[in-house]
Amino acid sequence: MAGRLRLRACAWALGAVAVLAAAAGGSTSRPEQVSTAGPLAEESAQPSPATVAPTIDAFAACDDIPDVESMFGPGPAYDSLPSSIFDTVGEYGAKHSDEFGFMWNGAAPGGAIVAAFTGNIEAHRGALEALLPPDTPFDVVKVDHSHAALLDLQASIGRLQGMQGIGVWTVRNRVSLDFVDPTDATLELLAETVPADMVCLEVIYSVEPPSGPLDIIPLDDAGDPPTECWWGGYDLSSTRCENRVVLPPGLGHVAVHLDPAALPDPADTRIQLLVTEAGCTSGREMGDALRGPQVIETDDAVLVAFAVVPYVGMADCPGNPDVHATVELTRPLGDRALLHGILVPPEPIQLRPDPDW
Repeated sequence: MAGRLRLRACAWALGAVAVLAAAAGGSTSRPEQVSTAGPLAEESAQPSPATVAPTIDAFAACDDIPDVESMFGPGPAYDSLPSSIFDTVGEYGAKHSDEFGFMWNGAAPGGAIVAAFTGNIEAHRGALEALLPPDTPFDVVKVDHSHAALLDLQASIGRLQGMQGIGVWTVRNRVSLDFVDPTDATLELLAETVPADMVCLEVIYSVEPPSGPLDIIPLDDAGDPPTECWWGGYDLSSTRCENRVVLPPGLGHVAVHLDPAALPDPADTRIQLLVTEAGCTSGREMGDALRGPQVIETDDAVLVAFAVVPYVGMADCPGNPDVHATVELTRPLGDRALLHGILVPPEPIQLRPDPDW
């Protein structure tokens, strides 16, 4: 699988409704959008001296940055106060944009609101208490950076080599940057020009897959292979765990099924299968990323395995397309079982279950 350094789970703090962003000078949650202009983007193309080491340790990982401390933790959008409450706080914050760190939903029955400022906390608390309806659950907290300052920094960074996403993570009061395989020059440039206490990084380094033909089916004389439990795996069932072989770094699992339009016949020496990439890939075609098949034939069975060089970076999850793959046999299939070679023990390759099942 892809080598990962501090990759954040996709869980963002939820903020106020989008219409308030304009009033308060920016978005409430951390958007997955990349700026396309900025002075740093132009400089990052310059090569780094060979003696300069990577500077990833100059920045905190976003997973290591705690949420801003409040009497209310970040809350879900479906448990929110009326939008008029956020309108009031957003309009007040826009008048104090030099100190306003923005706002977000607080976790409380029926909803709450948290407003952040860089200073004069008690003065802002008193002003908001006078503006909000009585008994409105709210908190005012201190942050180091105004939302306007974070947006300015985001705009100055622009789009750098390897950048997949950039945005203001409001409840952590940072600009969050996501990279895949950044160059040393990019990391060095960030370390020299960007205040470390205003940003956090999530970096993925891809791993080269093994060279040569696919070789992942465990042999009987090799001892017990390392395995892992996969719920909802090769038969897409969520009712049991399938024990699959742990793949080498640089390879990912795929789902393999019989092709209902070309079911195997005992006389066949060519077997048609459907191979589908697992995980979120924005619906890409596997193409040359597909590895295999590896085929091992015995008197009683045909063991088959495929793998994929996994997609690296942020991706949507619209569902992945099938690849029609052909398995060549040295003799007719006959009454031999057609098995998943990387399940322990091997199990029959089946039709994909009905999605309504």
